[in-house]
Parts: sequence; structure tokens; C-alpha cells
Amino acid sequence: MQLTVLGANGTYPTTGRPASGYLVSDGETNLWMDAGPGTYLALCNELDPMEIDAVFLSHRHADHCSDFFALYHAAVYGPGRRDRIPVVCPEGVAEALAVFLQHPAALDATFEFLTAGDGDSIRLGSMDVSMVRTNHPPPTLAPRVSVGDRSVTYTADTGPSDAVASHAAGSDLLLADATMTGTRGPGSYPHHMTGAEAGSMAARAGVRRLVLTHIPAHEDPGRILAEAEAEFDGRVALAVSGARMTV
Repeated sequence: MQLTVLGANGTYPTTGRPASGYLVSDGETNLWMDAGPGTYLALCNELDPMEIDAVFLSHRHADHCSDFFALYHAAVYGPGRRDRIPVVCPEGVAEALAVFLQHPAALDATFEFLTAGDGDSIRLGSMDVSMVRTNHPPPTLAPRVSVGDRSVTYTADTGPSDAVASHAAGSDLLLADATMTGTRGPGSYPHHMTGAEAGSMAARAGVRRLVLTHIPAHEDPGRILAEAEAEFDGRVALAVSGARMTV
């Protein structure tokens, strides 16, 4: 199984750095996991978008789903039209996309939306995907993608969460929200993690490898990396656009 980072910026893209988006492939199934702005073009550098077998959208915030519209237009109007593409997402996402597109018949003919919730599991091609609700509004799901005895857990957007840590237990790779630096204060935003909190989650989950993502352009990634390494004894790396990791 291979994880390719299409983009890893938190909140908004910058030049050469798309927002959140990842491609998980195992030679049989291609799963596009989150579709933040800039990630569709990054995806095109990896494969023909019509080779995507399924899409996972963790929640409806634009920095995680807005490039779905590019896939929609390519599938509906491009030359490579194909059977309906499954889209796994939490409640409210399909409705929000439909309101924006205002073409429900074309949307339904092109995509099969599969609304999932806390504790649900689904088979997508050769991949098993299980999900838990994260500590983040609106409804947000963290997927664990497994092929055989290998697994990748993506926290999506979340603050500290025992549920997500338990969900990630024993994963080969934890792709973790690490949006903030420093010590959490009483007024800090509770629904994203610091580098230290991401490291602590990886340690509690007993994962083999930690990759830090969703780092905004205005934060210092080196500092976030150091904070995570102080809490986790395993391998730690920053998610960088274009990086490919074998799991």
C-alpha cells in the first residue's frame, strides 16, 4: 500500500502547497482521501482522475472538499465518463455539494454517496475502511484504511481524542492533524491538535510511524515536528506535497 501526499496545508493552499488531500493505492484500488483546493491538479500528476475507484471526504469544510467540484466536472463533461464513483462522507456533505452544484440528476448519475457515521465500516475495492467521529465540528470522520495486515489511519481534523487514538491503535502509519504549536492555553481552539498532542496520540496508539499534516503556512513546521518528536519515540515526518510513502 502506498500513501501519496497531494497536499498538506492547513486551512488554505499556498503556491506549490495544496490543502489537505491524499491518494492511497495498493495496485488494485485508488482511494482519493480528502479533496482540498489544489489537490485535483496534484492528483492528475499521479494518475488519470477517472482511475479513481472511490473518494473519502472527511467533512464539509472547503479546505477538505472543494476540489471535488473539479472531479465532478471532469467526470460529467470529460471524455472519460465511467460508472458511478462511490463517495464516502459524513452527514451533511452530499447535501452541501448538491446545493452548490444545483444539478442533482447529474450528481446522482455520476457519484454514489455513501453517508457514514461513527463506528461504521465499508469495503472499497480491495480496501477495508473503518471510521470514527473526531473532535471537530461539523461532523468529521477519521478513516482507518486497511489492506491485509497493513493500515493507515488519518485523523482528519480533530482536537485531542481518545476515540481517534483507540481507532489508530497499532496502525503502521498515523497521518495526524498538527495544526498548532506551543502549549495549549484555556483560550486555544480545541478542535485541532498541536504537534505535541499529535505525538502523544501516536505514542498512546502504539503506531509505527507518524506523519504530521494540516500545518498552516503561517506556522513553523520545524517547531511542530520537534514538539511531536518529544512525545513520540518512533519515526516522525512532515507531510510534504508529492511525498510517497510505502506502508
